[in-house]
Amino acid sequence: MMNFTKLAVISALFGMAMSGLGVSNALADGMHKSIMVENAWTRARGATAKVAGAFMTLHNTAKEDDRFISASSSIADRVEIHTTKMTDGVMKMIQVKEGVIVKAGKHVEFKPGSYHVMFLGLKGKLAEGTTFPVTLTFEKSGNIEVTVAVKSAGAMGNMSHGKDMMKQDAMKKHDSMEMKKKQ
Repeated sequence: MMNFTKLAVISALFGMAMSGLGVSNALADGMHKSIMVENAWTRARGATAKVAGAFMTLHNTAKEDDRFISASSSIADRVEIHTTKMTDGVMKMIQVKEGVIVKAGKHVEFKPGSYHVMFLGLKGKLAEGTTFPVTLTFEKSGNIEVTVAVKSAGAMGNMSHGKDMMKQDAMKKHDSMEMKKKQ
């Protein structure tokens, strides 16, 4: 009984320490999960915006690969996994229907200009400083609840300034294309 209590206290302290480092509540809520989600964020969007992208880092602590297969959230009509590819000199964002493999002991970054979680048909404003829940679904780890922080509209993460401008332009084009599809 004493060992269980010590383990519970250690687990709780570890969870609190990890949340202070920006690790999602996915670790604290599900120590049995092999996927840890770190620094989930998105850009602020006005009430008329129809799309947004979320970025994060997925860590696989297991000894076998896992696959991120889908996501869902009440903030949008649809949530998809997307990537950005350069095709014929044009940056395009496309859905990744097969999901994203997170190799055992490795991580995958979802960042501007790369993989991202795409929210289509936003149901309202994403105000800077707020948060919202997203459920990430993995082939082996199942569902993981993540809290996404809303940063400033121009946030770009840890990218260099020159690339920021190019990727911001690509995001604006993507937003514009998604709006045209809906009309």
